[in-house]
Amino acid sequence: MLSRQFILLVTVSIAIVWFALLGHRDLIDPDEGRYAEIPREMVASGDWLTPRLNGFKYFEKPVLQYWVTAAGYTLFGESNWSARLWPAFVGFLGALWAGYLGLRLYGETAGFYAFVITVSGLLYVGIGHMLSLDMALSVFTAIGVGSLALAQSRRADPVWLRRWMLAGWAALALAMLTKGLIALVLPAGAVLFYSVWQRDWILWQRLHILKGFLLFLLIAAPWFVAVSLANPGFAQFFFIHEHFERYATDVHERVAPWWYFIPVFLAGILPWTAVVLRSLYRPLLQAGKRTAAGFDAERFLLVFTIFVLVFFSLGQSKLASYILPVMPVVAVLAGRQLAAVGYRRIDAWSLLVMAVALLVCAWQADRFASDVTPVAMYRAYRPWFIAASLLLVIAAVAGFRARPTKPAHIATIGLLVLLAFQLLAWGFQSLSGSRSSRELAMAIQAHVPEGTVVYSVANYPQSLPFYLQQTIILVAKKDEMKMGINLEPERWIATTEDFLHQWQQHDKAVAVFRTRSFDRYRELLGPVQVIYNGLRRTAVVKQ
Repeated sequence: MLSRQFILLVTVSIAIVWFALLGHRDLIDPDEGRYAEIPREMVASGDWLTPRLNGFKYFEKPVLQYWVTAAGYTLFGESNWSARLWPAFVGFLGALWAGYLGLRLYGETAGFYAFVITVSGLLYVGIGHMLSLDMALSVFTAIGVGSLALAQSRRADPVWLRRWMLAGWAALALAMLTKGLIALVLPAGAVLFYSVWQRDWILWQRLHILKGFLLFLLIAAPWFVAVSLANPGFAQFFFIHEHFERYATDVHERVAPWWYFIPVFLAGILPWTAVVLRSLYRPLLQAGKRTAAGFDAERFLLVFTIFVLVFFSLGQSKLASYILPVMPVVAVLAGRQLAAVGYRRIDAWSLLVMAVALLVCAWQADRFASDVTPVAMYRAYRPWFIAASLLLVIAAVAGFRARPTKPAHIATIGLLVLLAFQLLAWGFQSLSGSRSSRELAMAIQAHVPEGTVVYSVANYPQSLPFYLQQTIILVAKKDEMKMGINLEPERWIATTEDFLHQWQQHDKAVAVFRTRSFDRYRELLGPVQVIYNGLRRTAVVKQ
């Protein structure tokens, strides 16, 4: 029996480490800059219906995270911290949900372990502290799937069944508002293949499909309808291009071999790889203890995990973050396994291997250097790798000494691992000069008045508008704003000749170039002052 004081102490300690120094790192281009800028423009323009990126309509993703982040800017101001607050918050919420789900399905100890495993898994921690949409999608999807498992585990109780099924439908609606139709595809696939495997046809009669889908539409549909009415091209671009073409073609140039997600999954569940794999192997061999209603939550969660991995493996577009929805789910299964058989030394060995790998990376840091990320940056990053490695060594020692039935040992390991991963994240600021546009923005702000026209020639540093607090004019670069530029071509400059013509009309303006290509423009610009000469970009002001 775990004491409430112990659970509270562990949860608060993990929360402190999870949320600490959330704004320490500058926003990294391109993703963090993009997802910070879109809600900034919502606040600046007052238009919370149509998302815009650098002033252009941007329909690649739905609006929920933009709304929440914009609300955060309104309350707390615009900063690295407020930009990352939502992914971090919802990530911690997902870990709490895994703990609750484990508690309800398999008992208090299993739930506690599920929380610790979730909040200290490599992929989960990494994406939980990056500004992207994947964490919110994953957590709401996991809540939807977990709510179904809870509902079906007590089918004989109609109130319980209805309550949790509707909660699941509501969570999936929020997932839909975060990233689209995938919120329905993943749970639907799991239900289909589970019911076939287990011949559980009653499941389809207990999903509360009519009430649930109406609730789903009530939550998710209003924005989709409103934005479609305001922007006639939205539906075709969002549902066809961003879903079917992204999955079935290489239009987004994210092609990888079919086995791509196997190593991603194995690395992503570190340092709990062994216990997670054992927990996935178990329901394949054993029928498990079913409830009186005949539903096997363990096998359902396993089917969901396999379906997600297979579904994305068959697609043409692949990113490591796509499989994040399985992480809270496998943590629940691993929590049950850990509660049943205890901590094994093979898991401690994985910690030691990770520690050695970090030391090797620190020792060989110079090998990672390039023209845009010089040796000095990696050497500045080296102490963070060493510190993280030492924490993992301590965690490994705790693992080797752990008693199988001592939750305090598991909590200690999880907290040390989380802190080690956070050290790596905080230390990444050493590379900021190469990966972020904050220094570029500061140089521009120091040399020209606010609101001065800024051109970006044949490149788009995505975090620059956020740090400048204004949009910039793109020249000979469409990038992912192709759709928006096609709708409003007058807000874009197609050629360098047109840019040079406009450039000569200004008394003062700023132009940003890729550093490696700046020399070809220097003579054409006329009298300029170089105000920033960075590793990736150079900025000049017209004299």
